[in-house]
Amino acid sequence: MRLRSRAAFAAVLAAATAAAAAQERAGNYPAMSTLGPDDVIYVQRQEQLERSYQAIRSGEQPPDLVIYSYTVRDAVDLFSLAARLDLPYETLATINRLDRSRSFLPGERILAPSAPGIFASPSPGSDLDLLISYRGRGSSYPVSVRAGGKDSVLLFYPGAGFSLEEKALFLGLLFRLPLPAGVIASGFGTRASLSSRRAARSAGIDLAAPLGTEVFAARKGRVSETGADAVLGQYIVILHEGGWSTVYGHLSARRVRLNDEVESGMIIGNVGSTGETASPCLHFEVRVVQEDQ
Repeated sequence: MRLRSRAAFAAVLAAATAAAAAQERAGNYPAMSTLGPDDVIYVQRQEQLERSYQAIRSGEQPPDLVIYSYTVRDAVDLFSLAARLDLPYETLATINRLDRSRSFLPGERILAPSAPGIFASPSPGSDLDLLISYRGRGSSYPVSVRAGGKDSVLLFYPGAGFSLEEKALFLGLLFRLPLPAGVIASGFGTRASLSSRRAARSAGIDLAAPLGTEVFAARKGRVSETGADAVLGQYIVILHEGGWSTVYGHLSARRVRLNDEVESGMIIGNVGSTGETASPCLHFEVRVVQEDQ
């Protein structure tokens, strides 16, 4: 009897898979009616999701990405829905084009992929997309997404999560970027040191901008450190509420002093090329403050 049940379930699952493929070709996504084991489409997605997690943990190539849909029945916040879908909140937020945390309302259709990661527009339309773009495109690939009757192409970073800067911006901990405009000079991750030519880990981003460009405080806070460093050059550290601090380096001038109180958007310095940098830029970094500080 158990064997027949398994065979019947396999037949239903195969039929659901074929139907899902037909829906996707028609511009729709396989729809989960519930988020539980009684829904064959949900079970199918869970199995694909588990294979994706296993591949990412073992450093292997994840399976092909499949996008599913779900129509919200009861109002639910982003974090609760992400937990029910076994996805990082970053994945659910970025595929549904959210740049701030919010709740989903009854009747709202959301997209849920079969793998964790981050989705970003190749043409940034928000500060969050802009920050994500600083990591480069090397670890991403394009995915066609259809939502609201409109097709768009997003860059998918398999297995990726938000950096501290991206997380702080998404959660509303940072209210602005420190430059009115800038282009990436160096992104997050490993880069070559100019002095040693050896690979070194960067905890922040470098934004290229003309020499002397005004630098703004990313959030209200207190200047907790200023100085000169062989790598960062002239720098400023601002301490913010909630256990966060921001770092601004390679400055040509500092326009605040130790213990000064600053407001979000206040001018605190100017872009320079001090320290270890080949051209004028701003090093911007978000840190979690240690408990003993």
